[in-house]
Amino acid sequence: MFVQIKAFKPELLQEIIEITKRNLSERYNDFIFLDIFRSWPSAFLVGMADDRVAGFICGGISGEKEARILMLAVDFPYRKMGLGTGLVTLFEQEAAKVKVNRIKLEVKTDNLEAIDFYKGRGYIITGLLPSYYNDGTDAYLMQRFI
Repeated sequence: MFVQIKAFKPELLQEIIEITKRNLSERYNDFIFLDIFRSWPSAFLVGMADDRVAGFICGGISGEKEARILMLAVDFPYRKMGLGTGLVTLFEQEAAKVKVNRIKLEVKTDNLEAIDFYKGRGYIITGLLPSYYNDGTDAYLMQRFI
């Protein structure tokens, strides 16, 4: 299987929404993805496998020297193949281009797989956000200096 990471294009939106529904617990309206894309197009990246969306990452810039990963999802059949690492690495490279010095994200406190994934890439837990998610679940705030 050949996996390629490329820039998001609006014609991929429906596949992104489907991956989000299968892999993330929060629900987002279609317009949020387009708003995120418009705010920082080069940091909305899509992993393609066999001409299908296998995963994606998107984020924004918050403050002068800070970026945020807003969403990262890799569909189950494509996990543990390096796609998530590739997406995060390229996102970090885009962040470095705009001269940010740290990247932040939130992750559910019970999502051990994601927490371990980010820790393995140098992110550390820096705070707790009580009842952060719509279902009342707490989140860890994680960050990495670049």
